Amino acid sequence: AVEISNDSLPPKKPNGDDRCPCLSFDTLQDDNSLPLEPYTDFSHLGPNTNVSMYGVGCEAHDEITPACSDDQCSTQVPLPDDCDKFWCARSWCFVDPSNCKLLHTPSIHFTDRHFSYATCGQIDSFTLSERKKAIKDKTYQVALNSNSGGWRGSYNPEGSFAVNNRWSGPIVDFLRTSALEGGFTMNITRPPEWIREDAKKFFGSSSFDYCVYAVSLGYLDFCLAAYTITNKRAAVANFFETTNNGVYLISFVDVGGTSWSSFIRSAKTIFQPFTWGAWAMIFFFVIPILSLLMLMHEHGAPGSAYPLTAPALVVGQRAKLHKVAQKHVPVTSHVLTSLYMGILSFFQQSYDQSVVTVGGKINLLAISSFVLLVLAVYTANLAAILTQDAQNMPVSDIAGVIKAGYRICAERKVAELIMSLYDIDPNRFVPDPIELGGDGGPGFNCPNCAARSRVFDFMKLDNSDPSLYCDIGIASEEDLEVLHGSTQHCNKTQIGKALGYESIGIPIFSGVSPELISFFHEMKNEGVLNRVSSESFPDNSCPETGGEGSSLNVEQMTGIWIIVFGFALVGLWARLFRKHIKPLGKETKRRERWLERYDQWGNPTAHSIFIDGHKYEPDHGDSGKLKSRRSLMVNDLDLSPGSEEMDKRDETFETNNSDEFCNEKTTSSEKQVSFYITSRKLVGGEMPVI
Repeated sequence: AVEISNDSLPPKKPNGDDRCPCLSFDTLQDDNSLPLEPYTDFSHLGPNTNVSMYGVGCEAHDEITPACSDDQCSTQVPLPDDCDKFWCARSWCFVDPSNCKLLHTPSIHFTDRHFSYATCGQIDSFTLSERKKAIKDKTYQVALNSNSGGWRGSYNPEGSFAVNNRWSGPIVDFLRTSALEGGFTMNITRPPEWIREDAKKFFGSSSFDYCVYAVSLGYLDFCLAAYTITNKRAAVANFFETTNNGVYLISFVDVGGTSWSSFIRSAKTIFQPFTWGAWAMIFFFVIPILSLLMLMHEHGAPGSAYPLTAPALVVGQRAKLHKVAQKHVPVTSHVLTSLYMGILSFFQQSYDQSVVTVGGKINLLAISSFVLLVLAVYTANLAAILTQDAQNMPVSDIAGVIKAGYRICAERKVAELIMSLYDIDPNRFVPDPIELGGDGGPGFNCPNCAARSRVFDFMKLDNSDPSLYCDIGIASEEDLEVLHGSTQHCNKTQIGKALGYESIGIPIFSGVSPELISFFHEMKNEGVLNRVSSESFPDNSCPETGGEGSSLNVEQMTGIWIIVFGFALVGLWARLFRKHIKPLGKETKRRERWLERYDQWGNPTAHSIFIDGHKYEPDHGDSGKLKSRRSLMVNDLDLSPGSEEMDKRDETFETNNSDEFCNEKTTSSEKQVSFYITSRKLVGGEMPVI
């Protein structure tokens, strides 16, 4: 350890520092130096104080005064507010204010006298103690502005300068608590109307500037709201700083909107996991090739889904003679079926059609691995795209805004801050609307347009009117927080780092600012401001739009809706209109219909077939057998051939002359038409349902 002897310490300065020398005894006795003799009341100094030497040289002149010898500070619990007696043992002296460059203060007992603890190397705790006493039982003239945004300020439904008890906000709660603690009252009033025009000439049309102007002149003791401390405001009034607000770029959460181009962007989202080239490769090469290879392997194999022939019914007209025979299945029909099966397996993630050949089973491995791997990659990419879309902002900093040529919405004070920090052309900002009382300058400052919330209201995607709307906004974090707390502008978010910080505070008249600012800092340091602020913090009521596991909105799923309902509409169209479409090819006098029907996977369906009341039973030969004739009366509906109900369901056959039905063989030009009637299983004597 290093010991420092008292000899090495600098000597005390009994006459004060050279930058602020103490007034000597002789100087104080000089008629031109305002000696103590003109003052006749020295009772506060007590009988033991040498009045002629009081304030001469650096001494603890108040140590033996009644104020410092009172023992109530050691006997009362809790201690009174005036028990801060640290100044009693500290040195000070009277100084000449015109010859003092250190801290000095006017005396509260001796007019035109100044004293300094600083020149004696001491802290002036006497002044600090007296300042707190000065606010007790005092009434301050106060006007309140209603902030147009954020949540940290003061708010009233009747607007600025309302004289009522409807004021709210953390800054109001802080002053109410401070008034109770400090023992002062606030008289709510308005700035004088006759100085409004002068305030407008000096500052502008803002009601906040109007109140600051009245404070600077002393017509008000302080104004209450969250005021941005600009250079011009700070030059005319003292401020108690309450907080700093970060200023951020504000952009849209996603690329949504109401325009056609926005709809197209949302629809394309479902296809973003792959490039258009990859999609073309999947649907126009890989799926068709694998499907046709499966057809090649399975075509004509016993028990496969692609048989060479299938039983068909040929119907005569007059005698209603019927012929059941095996007919050749066109290859084109199998090609279409195989392509459909390939696409269906891709969407259903499974190839469930019966496969009987060795080559087909190996080809099935290719199809299954393709479906598994492609859909796994697709699902992972789509999830990442949809849930992280909120993070994909068009720009991330002010340089990107300038490069993109975006128009900017901002409140006037924010615009001035950003222009002072960055090299931005003022014309980038949407002008203050003149029709609403604005001045046409950069940034919103109009008294009747809610300037802070206007920043968000006039942000617009696909901006077609840059004179009115903007592409991006710049606003304080608290403005966005309060809007999200009321589920407004949930499609907007702050991006990047803070562009700058606004100093926020309340303006205080210089005549009362020392004691008030000192007391407000004391209350702030005790956590009062933090407590009332945390109680007022708005909870975010907007749905989550980004991050892992977040919910997707309807707009983000536009592509899914298009695909799903597109298929549904095509199926509905096929159900409603296919019977009205004439088949292609040459018309013949007789018609053939396939008897076997297959499901979506190519598997034969389980149903009973009745032909003129005869039940058809396949016997695995060239033709089936027609069993006993039955009446087709089901649920009071006559579904016999030729009945009205049968005609409505398009289940009757167009038949030809019976004399043309004598040939065992059919010509190649005859149509082959599928025919089936579904039924329940027969239980006892229950009739089938068609």
